[in-house]
Amino acid sequence: MMHHALIISDVLGFIFKFTDTSTNVACARVCKAWQENVLDVLWNRVDRLDRLLRLVGPMEEINSYLTFVQSHISNDRWERFTFYANLVRYLEVTDRPPEIHHQSFSTLAITRPVLHILPNLTHLTWKKDPSSPPSSLFLCLLFLNPGLKSLSVETGRGSEQGDLFAIGNFFNDVVHRSPCIENLEFRSKMLFRDIGPCLSKFFIGLRCLKTVLLSDTLLTSDVITALAKCPLLESVRMIPMFDSFGTDEGEDVRNFIPVIEHGAFPQLQEMEIRAHLWNVVSLLQSEFPAGRLWRLVVRTLIMEDNASIAAFFTQVAEACHGLEVLALSVQKGSIEDDSENYTFASLQPILRCTSLTAFTLKLPLPLDIDDTEASLIASAWPRGRHLILNPFPTSKRPTRKHITLDALMAFAQCCPEIQSLGLFILPSFISQSPDRKVMPKLDSLKLGLSGVLYTVENLALFLADITPLTCSVTGASYLHDIDSAEAHRVARVKWRKVIALLPTLRSIHAQYQTRLRALEAEVHRLSLLAASATMIEA
Repeated sequence: MMHHALIISDVLGFIFKFTDTSTNVACARVCKAWQENVLDVLWNRVDRLDRLLRLVGPMEEINSYLTFVQSHISNDRWERFTFYANLVRYLEVTDRPPEIHHQSFSTLAITRPVLHILPNLTHLTWKKDPSSPPSSLFLCLLFLNPGLKSLSVETGRGSEQGDLFAIGNFFNDVVHRSPCIENLEFRSKMLFRDIGPCLSKFFIGLRCLKTVLLSDTLLTSDVITALAKCPLLESVRMIPMFDSFGTDEGEDVRNFIPVIEHGAFPQLQEMEIRAHLWNVVSLLQSEFPAGRLWRLVVRTLIMEDNASIAAFFTQVAEACHGLEVLALSVQKGSIEDDSENYTFASLQPILRCTSLTAFTLKLPLPLDIDDTEASLIASAWPRGRHLILNPFPTSKRPTRKHITLDALMAFAQCCPEIQSLGLFILPSFISQSPDRKVMPKLDSLKLGLSGVLYTVENLALFLADITPLTCSVTGASYLHDIDSAEAHRVARVKWRKVIALLPTLRSIHAQYQTRLRALEAEVHRLSLLAASATMIEA
């Protein structure tokens, strides 16, 4: 007799999400009452297209490509395919072998009995041969439907006029076949000047769009102007620098002056921009709804100076009242000998933005700040959870001021919720104060070490005292005016010794704390007994 809970659809669906594929297949074969729920789980997400296409007809491998054995597909085969196709919600097509010949897609398109072969598909990821030209994108149109909510596409760079014509047709077909797309990811090596007009028209046609993720070279003035007209758009993001394969196209990216009219971006909350800081300041001073942003990420095109950074932070503090997450990454440029290090004065304006919980700063030159200024930063953001203050500058130039390990105590005191922290410090001074406050929620500590004049044991002991057992500690040593390979090797070895000591010291520290709590409890118990005995005698 089966327990009544094992025939409740919601319970079964929850259970089968946590079992492996082989177990689910066995359950579908054993119990007919479970089949519907098991099949929903098994076919909900398909990451191998051949697994789906083999339902239509037998396939064989010819010259490393899978193709249908027969060009004619019978009605009973289509009926079998339709049953399972109705269950598919997520489809991911990548370069994972075996490759499917384009002729197989033609066979599907010609013989299909209905227009939408995956009628309930909501998420489509198409990264099939991303190095190929955009003309291959027409294959993905076969799986579009009016209910599609998320589309992720990756394509190569078009080299012929036919490729540009194909990408324009692709954009038009997507708008007509799947007008309700809410989440769009488009990665491409194509130049904006080649696809700009059709890309802008594409965005204007997607009226339900909520999130956009683009290659950074496509996030230009014209694209921002087009996206400003999307009534439901909440998030505009770009592919991170390390993950972007776009080609810098000069003036298309550098001239960032979008046309922002009144009422633009009515729902925007998250924005990522790659531009000169003066362009970003102009954007925030326009009709752009900066006050509604909760996240802002800016990557510059050139190396910016202190004045530009101060002007940017001043405008952010004035315009972005509800900002919680801010990141600024300044591009490394040609560093002159007389160029000034970044100072506390350039950061001070952003301290007025007290709503920040996450602040990331990446600069080519070190920050010239001391412990007092670091304490001011910590006290300005009591809600801070993620504070990365340029721990790894790209230049090894020395600084006039230094943050010591004492600054960590300021963050421990002022930011009780801190989860990740990054600083560029002078490790040679280690305070012997017994009041080392642990940061209980710290998950990640990143330290750039200015020089190697520290004792391995003392530094390891200090880090063990202030970080919890699960905290990840990473670091890199900066040797100023020293190009010796041997000196750099010694610095790396010394830091590795610090990291190697941490687990042992943390374990000892945890045992000490456990014993201390036990002793305190025993003292408390004895105090109560002594008090009771005194009362009895009285």
